Amino acid sequence: MQRTLGIFTALVLVLAALCLPAGRSEAAGLQDADFSCRGAMLGASEAELFKAWGEPLFDRTEIRQGVTVKVYVYKDHYEAAVDKSGHVVDFLIKNDRYEARNGIRLGATSYWIQKTYGKTERQRLDGAAYYIYTREGHPHDHLLLGIDAQDGYLTSMRITSLPLTEEEAEKRALEDDAEEGELDPRFAEKEIDTSALGKAEPPVLKEVRP
Repeated sequence: MQRTLGIFTALVLVLAALCLPAGRSEAAGLQDADFSCRGAMLGASEAELFKAWGEPLFDRTEIRQGVTVKVYVYKDHYEAAVDKSGHVVDFLIKNDRYEARNGIRLGATSYWIQKTYGKTERQRLDGAAYYIYTREGHPHDHLLLGIDAQDGYLTSMRITSLPLTEEEAEKRALEDDAEEGELDPRFAEKEIDTSALGKAEPPVLKEVRP
């Protein structure tokens, strides 16, 4: 009787353990850390990038998604691009040994990708299939995970705030124009003193005699 009770108790404990949620800290869903790479965050300054990544092998200027950027190229196939403001707008990761959160790396399955970042539909971008995740509160920040069209495994990783569509590019341009057009509040309430300029006298027309 006691032996039977012991076996029953053990089975109950095993079943309870199996029912507990596994990997609670790695529950599906985006985190701010998903928009960073090797200690540098999307939107970081050049100084912050160099502090985290060190000096690049070289740099080049190119146009990505219609935006002129300076691309810093590092060993092991890492690239970081900054825009005219000097802030990071693009990470391109081509290293198959790089691991993101929860062990995500090139070759990861579609199941594991969505278990980590959440369920989403495949989208087409420039003819390729992607899982595209957008950072909450930052509509221009995207995590682009290229996937094999047939088998669904991870083929590329990119973290970017560059516009992905013409609509997003237009919206970004309008936002930039609005920011550049804002009047500095230090001068908004000040009037320009023109008293020292004097008053302009009306022009005197001289009669021209034949």
